[in-house]
Amino acid sequence: MNYRNSEMKIDQMVGYLNEEKINLSPPFQRGHVWTLKVRKSLLKNIVLGKPIPAVFLYKEASGSRYSYNILDGKQRLESLILYIGNRRQDLKVENWTRYFSGERYSREAQFCIDLNGSRKAFHDLDEQTVRDFREYAIPTIEIDMGDETGLDEIISLFVDVNQQGVAVSRFDIVKAMFKEDPLMKAVFKLTAVYQRRGQDVVYKMINNEFTFVLKRLQIIENIKSNNSRVDRMWEKLLEIVLFAQSRKHRKPVEILKGFISRSSIPSQRLTPKEVRDLRLVFRFLANCYRKTTLAKSKLSTDHTHFYTMVTSIISGNLFDRFPHTQLMEKLAKFGGILDGTMRPPRRGGARTLFKEYQELSTKQTTDVSRRTERGQKFVEILELL
Repeated sequence: MNYRNSEMKIDQMVGYLNEEKINLSPPFQRGHVWTLKVRKSLLKNIVLGKPIPAVFLYKEASGSRYSYNILDGKQRLESLILYIGNRRQDLKVENWTRYFSGERYSREAQFCIDLNGSRKAFHDLDEQTVRDFREYAIPTIEIDMGDETGLDEIISLFVDVNQQGVAVSRFDIVKAMFKEDPLMKAVFKLTAVYQRRGQDVVYKMINNEFTFVLKRLQIIENIKSNNSRVDRMWEKLLEIVLFAQSRKHRKPVEILKGFISRSSIPSQRLTPKEVRDLRLVFRFLANCYRKTTLAKSKLSTDHTHFYTMVTSIISGNLFDRFPHTQLMEKLAKFGGILDGTMRPPRRGGARTLFKEYQELSTKQTTDVSRRTERGQKFVEILELL
């Protein structure tokens, strides 16, 4: 790969965006992960003439309808698109809606920034400010990919440079490198449908037992972006799928290493039987959420407890140990004890077991041995409820 340090004026950048010469959604890129607050801060700095980090663009060795693909700076260019919008004749992104899908971005487009004590949208700026804005030079690093450069090298570079702002997660890397992997695709299809709308990539969430249960998790419920919410569901469901296939706990970081080395991933596919078995578990939980108080308890909203509950159902043969109605009642009671609305029974050392369970749930929660021990105590407590 060859690198060239240069700069691109906003006027030229907008021209490229209008002609769709820059691909903002190559395979490894994430969705719209910046908040509006962060976007406003960036645009305020640009309008005030302050420097911003460089944008990385790369050209593919083989032919492409795009002049460039974005490597780093997607969120910055998206912020620029949203702020400029299409309400000024002297500078506008005519096709900005091709880069964004959904009502949320229609509301955020042409957002205002605070300048000298007043709120200014782009179409409110005076002509001199807009002239200076057009001339603002964005630092740009252009990368020419040689014939021998593969996508894995580009992804590796993406991870190296994209650690500012919203840092790249382990799952971002796995998703980027193995998006076409049969197992990854099969798990994704349990939660959403992939759609491309113009230059935007949209995950349309499926309304089924998997999403009904997973969206109760606080780490998913608190995410505003639909694509990011699906990504998190995808990640957590993949972890459960891998456990169901192997009956072995893994640290999340080991999942990444396993995909890369292929040494500890038990299967590259999700069989119809495995899908049916998973559906039984999630269908049972969805029914339980509807009929009991479990849905609002920590057992359903906290990932550590939720992971323990699901993997215990899978590995502890709980459907064979208890009738469904009785298991529902036991899980609801367990959730009540976690929330402090109920107390553990006195018999059989349940209180000691629950205290030990809680201790195993407060630190090093993804440690394999602690996950195993926590699951064992979970089942023992259920027996006593």
